[in-house]
Amino acid sequence: MKFWQELRRRRVYRLAGLYIVGAWLVIQVAEMLFQAWGIPESALRYLFIAAAACFPVALIFSWFYDITTRGIIRTEAAGGIATARLKLKRADYIILTALFGVGLTILLGSADKIQQEIETGPATTEAVERRENSIAVLPFVNLDTNPDTGYFSDGVTEEILMRLSSLRVLHVLGQTSSFAFRNSTDGPARISEILGVRYLLQGSVRRDGDQLRITAKLIDEFGFQIWGQTFDRKLENIFVIQSEIASSVSSQILNEIVPRRELSAGSTTTNMDAYNEYLVGKALWNSRGLGWSEKSAPAFRRAIALDPGFAPPYAGLAFTTSYSDLDEAWQLAEQALALDPLLAEGHAVAGLLQFLIGKDYAGAEKSLHRALELDPALGNAYNWLSNLLLAQGRVAESIAVQKKGLEIDPLNPPMVINAAVRHIEHGDSDRAEKLLLRLAYLPDPPRAIYANLKRTYYQWGRLDQVIYWQQQAFKLIDSKVTADLINIPAFTRQLLGHFEAYAMLGLFEDASYWLESGLRPMTDEVERFIYRAYLSGFHGGWPELKSRLDTFEQQTKTAYHDLPPGPTQYPYWNTIPPSKKNLGWLNIMAGNYAFGIELFEPAVNVQSLEDANSYYILKHLKELEKLHSLAFAYQQVGRDAAAQDLLLELQAVIEPLAASGKMMIAGTFSALALNRSLLGDKDGALQAFEKAVELGWINYYWVINNPVWASTIALPGFQRLLSEVKIEVDRQRALVEAENDFRAEAERILAPMYVTDE
Repeated sequence: MKFWQELRRRRVYRLAGLYIVGAWLVIQVAEMLFQAWGIPESALRYLFIAAAACFPVALIFSWFYDITTRGIIRTEAAGGIATARLKLKRADYIILTALFGVGLTILLGSADKIQQEIETGPATTEAVERRENSIAVLPFVNLDTNPDTGYFSDGVTEEILMRLSSLRVLHVLGQTSSFAFRNSTDGPARISEILGVRYLLQGSVRRDGDQLRITAKLIDEFGFQIWGQTFDRKLENIFVIQSEIASSVSSQILNEIVPRRELSAGSTTTNMDAYNEYLVGKALWNSRGLGWSEKSAPAFRRAIALDPGFAPPYAGLAFTTSYSDLDEAWQLAEQALALDPLLAEGHAVAGLLQFLIGKDYAGAEKSLHRALELDPALGNAYNWLSNLLLAQGRVAESIAVQKKGLEIDPLNPPMVINAAVRHIEHGDSDRAEKLLLRLAYLPDPPRAIYANLKRTYYQWGRLDQVIYWQQQAFKLIDSKVTADLINIPAFTRQLLGHFEAYAMLGLFEDASYWLESGLRPMTDEVERFIYRAYLSGFHGGWPELKSRLDTFEQQTKTAYHDLPPGPTQYPYWNTIPPSKKNLGWLNIMAGNYAFGIELFEPAVNVQSLEDANSYYILKHLKELEKLHSLAFAYQQVGRDAAAQDLLLELQAVIEPLAASGKMMIAGTFSALALNRSLLGDKDGALQAFEKAVELGWINYYWVINNPVWASTIALPGFQRLLSEVKIEVDRQRALVEAENDFRAEAERILAPMYVTDE
């Protein structure tokens, strides 16, 4: 009890209270200044750390010393003491110097960390260089009490953005990038830095009956407002209001009024319900979230039903329908352009469909260029034009268009993903990683980014990161997916894709858990068998598989030769059912060579592989190994000429990719090593495998237990390389094992997916 009384007497409590209040005020002021000065908010944590670290120093000072009008003196001891004896002595100065030094070190360390944040920013949000006369139109905030009308504010933003982008002297950021900061807590200065623009247009929209109030303000790159205005109008004049705002903003930047473009009747509607339905569909299209097409198509159709003369919903529905019915999509695109020949989205979708339907490169290119003339900020048009040029082999032009598109819309998910794939192909995984991480750490990241991050880290040999981002994908699904969309094939594929990373690290129990989780809703016994057999191959289960294959046809109602035909997702297989092809491959791996060849051989179409572009080969490198297993089987049954022909055809595909630098990834050189080995070029095989390891090859357990690789890895040079890879595998395995077990959280997420009506 005396100790606590002594704390009170020495005024330690008082100083502690004053310190806490003072530190809180400093942090509050710093938070406002950080936003205004464009300092990342993450730097605030260093102020918290410094305040907490200096707190004990302040308490120690308060225990031993007092600050008086006579200066700093020693605290009076209990019972009183002569004032003269309270003067500081040499030892006191040493203690005070030490306390001051500790505090100063903490503060300087904090300042240094903050400076690092300013210079580098968060690793995940790489800033881009600001361009002159550049502006981003952030999504206007919906202040309506009815949240269902929130898409109306998006419509206001989109129209203003489109009108501003028509000014060639302005660099207007595309919608996808601007809208990526809808839920961001970053301040204007930080958003301006990330997007690389000089100005931000922000605002709000409030509807009250037939009255509309739109507030807009222009923010400069330092976070200061330089212009603001409120517009009160009748709701039926919405398109006029948007034009007024665009003119007002542009006048602040260009010192001139923007000429208003008269919209055709097809681009406007007096039916606000139709307009809102269109905006709902457009928001889902832009998000590309889980189940977006299933929800956006009905919204577009409702808009068309409410106002058949309103053109934009036809263009939106045309794009959505292109995934399922190209003929209907083309009719919808034609209707959109008939209603409004100046609709940029209509021309863009028409260009996409001309490419998809008839490979009409010239017509598609003309339509896409016309779309960009009408709306220079239309990010999707840049992306589709880049892909069109790439399909024609016009690589340099494709890259130039993609670069221009990324300047206009740097956070457009499809365009960023395509750019990342190009960097991966050329061996620049670092650049690909930066592009993808910028999207992954947005307030509302696009779902597709996770699959591409996983692919990037997989090609790079970073399996610990593959597993981490798979977990983030699960968490996103948990927070975003509604019950009616949760039990879908896409989610099952994610689960089935998750087990492989664990298997490659030798974590077979975890791999089995994730595999079985993905197989639970699957009813196709053949597919279930194939997946389980694939996993068993990682730990050398091929001998056991042989006996299981011998009886499998009797255990299932579907015979090997009676599997139903169906489309294949790979460009270099004939229309043989994928299950039949995979069962043939498994028979080869298990040693049933003749029967495996009988099932597998009809599926092969190497000519199609030669015609496929590098993007397809990148996605399906595993299929190259299956083709090599067929050549291996030919060798085992004495069909050496057939083996030689197939291997040379495969070599004609792989060697140019490796030599040209178009596919500088580990999988390319791993496939090349196997190809050269089966052709008898052992030295060349070792050279290719060394390059694969250098680029991050890490599929250790699969190769050491694979009969196709057995003679190759028996060579001394391969054993040395494999021992180096095993060290890296063990390192990453330890990292994954050290993380918290994700299974408990996964079970909670997975539980609703397996609820039945029983």
